[in-house]
Amino acid sequence: MPKELDLSAAENCVCFNLRWVTRAVTQFYDAEMRRHGIRPTQGPILESLKTKDSWNMAELSDWLGMERTTLVRNLRPLQRDGLVRVSGGGRGRLVELAITAKGRKQIEKLAPAWKSAQRAAVKTLGEKRWSAILSDLETAALALNK
Repeated sequence: MPKELDLSAAENCVCFNLRWVTRAVTQFYDAEMRRHGIRPTQGPILESLKTKDSWNMAELSDWLGMERTTLVRNLRPLQRDGLVRVSGGGRGRLVELAITAKGRKQIEKLAPAWKSAQRAAVKTLGEKRWSAILSDLETAALALNK
């Protein structure tokens, strides 16, 4: 019989525990991916930019569920390294984002490291368990963001 949680206890805080686990998983993926010069927080940005020719900052921020300031912080090194092209902006103009040919090549180089991390993480959790967790997290995110 499962133990009933004391939801008023700090150690059972949903936010704290999800952030703690997220930091641990991010550090694990980072160890796999850093040799390619991409952080786990930057990979989804490049992958998203790869899906269509041009995004504006607001679209990408919304798509990723990421604050714009966080997106800008993650874009700077990608732009500096020539993986992402940023244009426009200033005085109400939209900032347009696009992946470069170099960025596409970087994603290809990164794919085996990401896949290795993904396989290890799913193996640790179990495929059925991960599928259930992912479904539960999606349901919770949708319910909490109404």
